[in-house]
Amino acid sequence: MKFWFLLLLLLMTGFLNAQNSTRVSGIVIDKSTSEPLFGVTVQIKGTNAGAVTDFDGKYNISIPASSDTSPTLVFKALGYETKEVLVDNQAIVNVSLLEDIESLDAVVVTSSYGTKKRREEVVGSISSIKPRELATEQPATSVDELLEGQVAGVLINSNVNLGEPVSIDIRGQGSLTPLDGNVSGTSTQPLIIVDGIILTEELGIEGNNFFDADTGRFSENFLNPLARVGIQDIESIEILKDAAAVGLYGADAANGVILITTKSARPGKLRLNASIQGGRTTAFDQIQYMNGEQFNELRNIYNINNGDFGAVRPYNGVDTDWFGLLNDDGTFSRYSLGGNIGGEIVRFRGSVTYQNRQEAQVNNSFEQWNTSFTTNIVTDKFNAAIKLSPSWVTKNNPNTLGSFPLDPTLPVRDENGNLTLLPNIGNPIAVAQQNVSEANTFALLGNINLNYKFNNRFNITMLYGTDFSNKEEDKFFSGLNGSGITNNGEFGRRILRERNNRSWNWSTTASYEQSFNDIHNVSAIAGIETRGEVVELSYIAGTDFENFATPQPIESAAEIDRETDTNERYGRSGYTQISYDFDKTYFALINFRVDQSSAFGDDNNTAFNGGAGVSWVLSNEKFLKDADFTDFLRLRVSYGTTGNSRIGSYAALGLYDINNGGYNQTDRRASPQGTAPNPNLGWEKNNKFNIGLDYNFAQRFRATLEFFNDRIDDIITTRPALPETGYTNIEINGSSMRNRGIEFSIEAQWFNNENFSWTTNFNAASLDNEILSLSGASSEFSAAATARAQQVGSPTTALFGYESIGIDPATGRELFRVDGNIYDSNEVRELFDITDAQIIGDTQPDFYGGMRNTLSYKSFQLAIINSFTYGGDIRLDRNLIDGYNVLTNRNLNLNVFFDAWRQPGDLAANPAPTNSNSLVNSSRYVYDGSNIQLKSITLSYTAPVDKWKLPVNSLSFNINGSNLYYWYSDGRQSGRNSIAELSNVYPQQRTISIGLNTTF
Repeated sequence: MKFWFLLLLLLMTGFLNAQNSTRVSGIVIDKSTSEPLFGVTVQIKGTNAGAVTDFDGKYNISIPASSDTSPTLVFKALGYETKEVLVDNQAIVNVSLLEDIESLDAVVVTSSYGTKKRREEVVGSISSIKPRELATEQPATSVDELLEGQVAGVLINSNVNLGEPVSIDIRGQGSLTPLDGNVSGTSTQPLIIVDGIILTEELGIEGNNFFDADTGRFSENFLNPLARVGIQDIESIEILKDAAAVGLYGADAANGVILITTKSARPGKLRLNASIQGGRTTAFDQIQYMNGEQFNELRNIYNINNGDFGAVRPYNGVDTDWFGLLNDDGTFSRYSLGGNIGGEIVRFRGSVTYQNRQEAQVNNSFEQWNTSFTTNIVTDKFNAAIKLSPSWVTKNNPNTLGSFPLDPTLPVRDENGNLTLLPNIGNPIAVAQQNVSEANTFALLGNINLNYKFNNRFNITMLYGTDFSNKEEDKFFSGLNGSGITNNGEFGRRILRERNNRSWNWSTTASYEQSFNDIHNVSAIAGIETRGEVVELSYIAGTDFENFATPQPIESAAEIDRETDTNERYGRSGYTQISYDFDKTYFALINFRVDQSSAFGDDNNTAFNGGAGVSWVLSNEKFLKDADFTDFLRLRVSYGTTGNSRIGSYAALGLYDINNGGYNQTDRRASPQGTAPNPNLGWEKNNKFNIGLDYNFAQRFRATLEFFNDRIDDIITTRPALPETGYTNIEINGSSMRNRGIEFSIEAQWFNNENFSWTTNFNAASLDNEILSLSGASSEFSAAATARAQQVGSPTTALFGYESIGIDPATGRELFRVDGNIYDSNEVRELFDITDAQIIGDTQPDFYGGMRNTLSYKSFQLAIINSFTYGGDIRLDRNLIDGYNVLTNRNLNLNVFFDAWRQPGDLAANPAPTNSNSLVNSSRYVYDGSNIQLKSITLSYTAPVDKWKLPVNSLSFNINGSNLYYWYSDGRQSGRNSIAELSNVYPQQRTISIGLNTTF
């Protein structure tokens, strides 16, 4: 009996204890991304009881009976701010965590060879940015378009046609750009590496004018290599700037390095994420042209002034708005679906994104597919990652840009209702309907990364990466419109191009880490790498078709031209890097690399480069340990050398120019020698110095200030060869220049509480560029009408010409000041040539940067992104300002009608309408390009899925405005054009879109 009584008592005690305990569960997510967080510690405040979130961010914790009727849960995660939540009798407690601005444990990828460091341990100058900071809701075709103004010292020109390469300057231009557009120069773009894969640029082909020297509507459409990388797949972006950061890449790192790491597969049950974004695109800041009556009046004045009285004609009453006819609202849509599943050993991830952009310009479209497939295998000793990223791009570009300023007195259709036949350029409406300009590109990025861990100190990694792309381009110019009719009366043109790029890189890297007495820490890597690149091109053009109305096989043309070209280059390298720190206070790094390249002759095909850097965390010193004015203070210094070998494949070997006659040349029996061989041609050398200060204070602010000085020597330039050699040009080393400047960035967390947070990121940079020498010359000028020049003591971005001081009221001629004296435009032509031109502007901004504000209130978030440039001149197209000689068939901007000199005594802004007044190199065409751009505004809302009882893990909505507005220093005037309109032949485009993101 006693036994049963004791048993009953024990059961009742357990039951009562169970009744007095409470179970609380929930999900922990990242507040910025709504992604679930794994490994978050959930602890009952004041006790040792706790739990950890699983791969889905879920936790379940039992709160025992206690005197505290409303306990508090404490949520802690590395890199996030600790959060305390009062349970208050809730059974479900969902929490979102904010990233901790002061978390110095954040990991930064420092190289593509597997090296990573905590932020406080990084010695080099590296800027790290996450995709969520870039407003990925914008309709970008590649991620570099989103970086504009977001990274200190990085100047990006994303104002290009859809899918075309974006110009990226990291701390200035790393080499001289040839003044002759037909000469290939050294690449000025950074080295871009995606998951260890070195991306290849699409460039013109050296020594082969026929393939890519066609201009205007006949030229090749290059594709941005970063269009192969899905923005939704990117995990992080690191931009490497100084020698300590880029020295490991040696002879290819003179222009900086961009490292892109894509997402890997993670363990956990199947999780899917989907997003939809769509909207409309409209053109703004379009140039206002003269109407038909104004155009006819000014053209008559022009013809009278030239004595061509027979060309004077009455106004025909036609006023065609070519821009309005060729433009409408465009559309933008993007659909993305991704999934992840995995166990402790094998994990899979896949994604697919489809984007379609129909621009405001009719028939101008860009269709893009990005896919990614990742497999990760993780064991105690062995890790493997296999990534494949196929992509497809279809680009349509009818190239009617030059049609917007067409003669407005020309009718679209004749009296019979047929499209009028206009000479040369063709009726733009007919061009849009009848011509074809399409490029289809398939690309594949792939890599295999194998890592074996011998022990906690030593491991070895092997990586093989490949970048393959095949582009087929079809351009057809119908014989039904003027664009397809040659000067010889041949009807119909068709051009087919194919570009096949194959590149690969293979590396083996050994890594070692060791800690001694917990205060001495050493890490080192050493490895070898080989690389190859093959570019194959084919070109076939046909002219004069029997059936010239629609595209026909090239073989049916009366005249056919064919051409093929192959470029190959190979390289091999060895590299090593050693890092050391003492007590996490004193840090040192040294790296070294040796490169060999087939691009150079045997006499000079090896380069040695490297860098060294030190940093000192002053805030760890006793004298600053308890300082109130700083939380973290670090000084960094680095110096080293890098090079530039991206000069094509055969610059040192000599080239034949077999197509120096241009389009339709048929005599190919002779092969004139173009560029002379130079076995002594060597590598460009970039000597980099950097000093930086990192300063965190008040646990809310994090700032970085850096000064850099880069000197580039042995710059490869093209010079005329001696006539007796039989060659036209020769590539030599010998020029030098300098880039130096200051960079500043700050992140400020103004507010951060349960319901409201506000963070500002601001950056600004300055750049001073100067040419120090020019291969024995003091200056060099281009042969082009518009003065492009390089002059010792001047920046590479200088604009040359003559200083305009106004219009002579008596004659209507433009007046110039040359060497202190005043001359009119006719006298300047007679007395001076281009070598007398002076600097009249500089396209390089004095300061440039950007700002991002992120505000959160409960479930709402607002992100505003701006970029700015101060200084930096723009030379406008003379044909838009007062190129009166085009009045036979082209319109001019509206200002010309009001500003042109017409009779003696006029105080005019533009000279008299004649065929000989204006000079293309007048400073009158140079405008201040300072501007502020409202780049993006995104308002998003994260739905309470539990409250709404939705069958998804997260759900958010957003509305985004992209490329919204520009403020220029000269302001705007009603009924007039300003720099905002005149700086772009085709106006800016604004996109408003809405989107949805969900995980389930």
